[in-house]
Amino acid sequence: MLRTIFRASVMSLLTLQTTMADTYTVSYPRVYPFIPADKAEIHNGVKRITEDPQALLNFYDIVNQGLSKHKSDVQPWGGTFWPLNKGLIADPYESSRFGYYVELGTISWTRNYNKYSRRANGVLKNVDQLNEGQLMTMAPSEKYDILLGDMGFDLTHRLWDFTQKWGNYKEDAFLTDLFVAGEDALEMAQEMVSYGWFDNLNDAFTNAYQLRGSLAVENALNLVRSGQYSNIEEAMPTAIDQAIQDSQNYVLTKKNNLIAWWEGICHGWATAATRVLRPRKTVDFELKDGRKLRFYPTDIKALVSLLWANSLIQDNYNSFEGENIGGGVLNEGLRCNLKNAKTDIWGRKYDSEPDPFTGKTDPRCIGVHPAKFHLGLVNLIGKQGRSFIVERKVEEAVDNLPVFEYEMEYFNPNNGRSYRNLNKNVERIDSDDQFRQFRHPDARYIVGVELKYTAIAWERPNRYMSDSERNDDTDEMKMYYDLELDSNGVIVGGQWRAVKVGQVSTGSRAPRNTRSRRNKGKNKQPDFFWVISNDYQNFFKNVEDLEPWTDTTKAPPESWLEAAHEAHAFHYKQKFEYGTGQKCNVVNRRTGRLRQVSCEFEVPRPQPLVNVVNKLIELSAD
Repeated sequence: MLRTIFRASVMSLLTLQTTMADTYTVSYPRVYPFIPADKAEIHNGVKRITEDPQALLNFYDIVNQGLSKHKSDVQPWGGTFWPLNKGLIADPYESSRFGYYVELGTISWTRNYNKYSRRANGVLKNVDQLNEGQLMTMAPSEKYDILLGDMGFDLTHRLWDFTQKWGNYKEDAFLTDLFVAGEDALEMAQEMVSYGWFDNLNDAFTNAYQLRGSLAVENALNLVRSGQYSNIEEAMPTAIDQAIQDSQNYVLTKKNNLIAWWEGICHGWATAATRVLRPRKTVDFELKDGRKLRFYPTDIKALVSLLWANSLIQDNYNSFEGENIGGGVLNEGLRCNLKNAKTDIWGRKYDSEPDPFTGKTDPRCIGVHPAKFHLGLVNLIGKQGRSFIVERKVEEAVDNLPVFEYEMEYFNPNNGRSYRNLNKNVERIDSDDQFRQFRHPDARYIVGVELKYTAIAWERPNRYMSDSERNDDTDEMKMYYDLELDSNGVIVGGQWRAVKVGQVSTGSRAPRNTRSRRNKGKNKQPDFFWVISNDYQNFFKNVEDLEPWTDTTKAPPESWLEAAHEAHAFHYKQKFEYGTGQKCNVVNRRTGRLRQVSCEFEVPRPQPLVNVVNKLIELSAD
């Protein structure tokens, strides 16, 4: 008889005892799923992401309202993530059903960039000599530039310029400030204390994110601790002198010059597909010289995806006094950044070490909390009828997909069987519960859930004349979890399950009865899920005071080009004054010592002119 004993310490210690002489002990970090999540945090998170203070939280209410299965009112439209190694939407894609994302040779962004350079000096310089058939095969950004009469192909060039800089230098290509020495640290700390953010200078120097890592701050704290100075203010002149001298030895850590095949603008396509009308038909324009310029539904999807990817809507939603002063992203869950996350005895990935970026051990690699995901599905798709985005795999690569349908079947969490009588699937928490040590104190019952959800999958770009729901490729995911219910049926927690019941193979150290060839679990739970707020239209209002575009069978007025260039030149400022400052890794060339210091960036986010995109959506959706 397998017996599990739980003792609390810095780590969660599990002793599995099969006989008096046969024990197996494992330890896990004291973080979910090995301690219960906070009930209020679960409920508040659901209310926030659904923008619904009256969100459904009771298991029986959900079942009785028929929300164990549902489909969104509108199906998101299929699209591609437009690979960065191909120049995003500046790629003159081939309309074919053969492989697109990992075609032979196209993983090399340098090869693609060189190909574009030849194209820029050939095809693009002679675009006025192309016939209508050749114009039809241009890249989406090239068609957009031609429509605006921009023979300099400003948007197209900017997309390839970004690709080249990112490929060679990553984010360092857009660095504007690197705060290694920290000469201004004292003034900044004094300001923080005056705002009431910290109690005193020592508190600010120790805990302020912006100040951590700078040499002057570290030097000043050490000088005071060693007794050479009585306080930070006295120590700062000496600390700064040392910092300025030492900072000369620090350089940015070297970045690789690779672009992963999955890097692109899936965050633009996936979000737009849940909110923007589906481009259903081609749109033709007559150019000044009489040639026809055709935009296929895929071309329009590309421009929409780029606009959404590089818009401020990608910032987090931030409500202040009832008004959104941030972006449009509401999310639950955290990205798993561990390349080799370990697996527990139940077959679930977990946060076996601190996150490499934050240094904290948070519940990332276990996936978003199952209670949050369950309630998100029910309230967003079921109650509200709108789709949302899921990062479907617990791993480093991100693949955002729009979810629009789900179906839940309940099972008994102690034996794995599903019963027609719902009450037989709900069990009181007792010694038969394999996760009883990790349950919320308010939990009284558990119910197993087998979830199937359907998402729109990536598709290869094509030059079809029309697009409809029948053209969409879909991806179905299945997973298991349980929900914890309080005495009234309110969902207060839950646990992911790699298999319906029991443990999975964990290697040679595990007891024999915890290993089974048939009981191999899979980690299908999503990393995180997110949704675009209901005020999304505020981010895509037309630029005002432009000359009217009266005849939409022809190109827009030439005067629009100036406004378009302003949109193309948009830069996103990651600065501490905006609350978006970053940390950079630097290394001492003499000692090899690594450290993180504050830094700021201005990242190019070229956008097509919103007026053009909105009109294309309108004309194509009719």
